Amino acid sequence: MYSKILLLSFIALLFLSGCGSKQYYTPENPIASSSFTSSDEIISFSRDGATMSSGKVLTSTEELKLNLKDGYSFINKRVGSIIVADREGNCRVIRDGKTREAKFAKALIAGTMVGDDALVYILKDNNFGVYDFSKKSIIYNNKAEKVFSIDTRVANPIQIDNLVIIPLLNGKLSILDLKTLKISKEIFVSTESFLNNIIFLKRLKNSLISATPHKVIAYSNKGKREFEREISEVILDNNELFVFSKDGRIFRLDESLTIQDEKKFKFAHFSVATVYKDRVYALDKQGYLIVSNKNFTKHSVYEFPEVEGYSFVSNGKLYYDGNRIDLDTLGYN
Repeated sequence: MYSKILLLSFIALLFLSGCGSKQYYTPENPIASSSFTSSDEIISFSRDGATMSSGKVLTSTEELKLNLKDGYSFINKRVGSIIVADREGNCRVIRDGKTREAKFAKALIAGTMVGDDALVYILKDNNFGVYDFSKKSIIYNNKAEKVFSIDTRVANPIQIDNLVIIPLLNGKLSILDLKTLKISKEIFVSTESFLNNIIFLKRLKNSLISATPHKVIAYSNKGKREFEREISEVILDNNELFVFSKDGRIFRLDESLTIQDEKKFKFAHFSVATVYKDRVYALDKQGYLIVSNKNFTKHSVYEFPEVEGYSFVSNGKLYYDGNRIDLDTLGYN
């Protein structure tokens, strides 16, 4: 009996030691800084935008003239059409001051407009398809594997010629032919069982770049290249790809996912990151903002309040927890 108690005590001690051993990024000589503060905070965000508590919407490049209410959140903007949706399956597409509405069985969490009338959508249950506003009906629907947990930075579908690439919530890309409304190809990015949705989807030269929180792939007519890391963020800047990993590393990659430069910031946990005016910005969850050149030979660290909620970068400004930081005012030594 005594040996069992001793064993249990030893296990509990190991557990408590592990819980208390989490280590944090501790930069040398961080620059104390201040931010503009307000009561307007991010209440929801995705890959392409953030919805504020005031109802205004931020994209990566602009503030949209919207005043969202009644539980609606921003989804995407493309070819002049703004897509918003609520958690009850209601969707609105706003263009030229006119609003069209659609109703789905589950909440719409990603979508893009193709042409004037076709909405390519992804629902919360991983169903996806095409809704035709001119017919006021779904003209194509497909049921993908259900998922039970996702990263909130859900990527939106993108169109390439007559194809639309649909980033699903189970780590798969489905390529839909818009003429035949048939799946022409499926590509698995990763097959993890937890938080495995596509969080990044862009075209880089002749390659399709996609990522989940576990892996980046580059797909082209030359085949598929992979870059496997636990990922906090992926940024495409001109023809360069920047990957921010959960172990505090920042990588600069080329189209083939070959590492060009890398830098490790020990124990950093990135909340948000961007590349802006040839400078790399990465915000650690403790509020340390790293500012570096693109090959990581020079950097400075600025100290701001700790990050507690969502964060997003829009048009050279970083927003989180009611804070707004003007990136133009921050450089490196």
